[in-house]
Amino acid sequence: MIHVLIKGEIIMQQVSSKEKWSFGLGAFGQNMVFGLITFLLLVFYTDVLEVSAAFVGTLFLLVRIWDAVLDPVIAVVIDRVHTRWGRFRPFVLAGGILVSILTVLCFYAPDLSPEMKTVYLVVTYALWNTAYALFDVPYWSMAPAMTIDPVERTKVIAIGKMLGILGAVIASGASLPIVNAIGNGNAAKGYFWVAVIFGSICVLSSINLFRNTKEHHYEVKQEKESLKASLDVVLKNKPLLILTIASLFSGTTMVLKQTVTVYYIRYNLGNEGLFAAFSLSGMLLMLLAAGLMPKISAKLGKKNTYIAGGIIGIIGNILFYFGQPDQIVYLFVMNAVSMFSIGFSLVLTASMQADTIEYAQWKTGKRSESIITAVGTFAGKISTAIAGAAAGFGLTFFGYAPNVIQSAVTLNGINLMMSIFPVIGIAISVIIICFYDLTENKYAEIVENLNVK
Repeated sequence: MIHVLIKGEIIMQQVSSKEKWSFGLGAFGQNMVFGLITFLLLVFYTDVLEVSAAFVGTLFLLVRIWDAVLDPVIAVVIDRVHTRWGRFRPFVLAGGILVSILTVLCFYAPDLSPEMKTVYLVVTYALWNTAYALFDVPYWSMAPAMTIDPVERTKVIAIGKMLGILGAVIASGASLPIVNAIGNGNAAKGYFWVAVIFGSICVLSSINLFRNTKEHHYEVKQEKESLKASLDVVLKNKPLLILTIASLFSGTTMVLKQTVTVYYIRYNLGNEGLFAAFSLSGMLLMLLAAGLMPKISAKLGKKNTYIAGGIIGIIGNILFYFGQPDQIVYLFVMNAVSMFSIGFSLVLTASMQADTIEYAQWKTGKRSESIITAVGTFAGKISTAIAGAAAGFGLTFFGYAPNVIQSAVTLNGINLMMSIFPVIGIAISVIIICFYDLTENKYAEIVENLNVK
């Protein structure tokens, strides 16, 4: 049983396994389309539509910054909306359907002039990011609304992250083989239909979440908060700010590595057939880490587990850099080790961020779940913006040209983006998280204080 606070009263509620797994399946569908965009949209633009990597890098940077800025605005809107279906579920449903349709449009190759083709991809990609913000912010705002118990909340988030990783596993491992199988030499056709398949799964998972989950824990606001008041909740939340800065670096690391993986397999290893096994091995280790994290963090504490995972990632990525193209098993293992560490940070970041909601309520008297969740998604979007731009600009800087044999400089540049660049990001993230001081004991005291009030 868990405590639920509504209008200052403590009510006992229980989050069922059905609700937890329905919430998790929402992340499964969400990450299938997000993974497809993250893993393959850059290579679809550069190698199928034959758009320059530098232009795509600029597009990713500008649109994803717009997406990040949009998150707090959507959060404020959500915090002002109350429906008979809850505050978050209707947005998750609408956002899931919209982002699925736009995923298909992003992977459609229109028969247009180069100028109009550029306009098409700019518009569709911008709309996709807008729809994704409408989907992502309310989705992760639901976890704090489902339970206030920190252990139970970690379990809910862990299930969401685990199934989200599983969706990303399928997106990374199965998407390219499906593209080749359906396309049968016609890459544009293959990309389009894999987007249709993954988008359909996302729609079904969003409908399932809407039908089978409830928002047990929420605070009914007596008056609408201004944007300034909502931002004040964030600026006075020291643990949230520290966690957000740390996640900017760790998130950029993860997305950059995922984005350039297909280039590494295709050109550095020279065997595109390895893409599925390479991606799956790494993502499965990430999934394992996400599953183990609740038990490990319960013993070591969330902060210490985060630091330990970062150290593992640093070691794995450094060793990966020195691997040779003919050392396939070695490269698979080192990549898997580096991805194992990412599994820790994914779940821990979301769980630690959720804990800062009660900290904000204790500090300011306002919960503002959506705006706090939006800060996390804002960091994630900025990370993807930086990583996407870094991948595009990096490929151009190192002399990449599509569908040809790459120079030694280009191959080394791709390897750097797969390994050493992530080492730098992880190291900075670990240093920053050392200043995070919302311990488990302090959080328990805050919740007890709130219950007394």
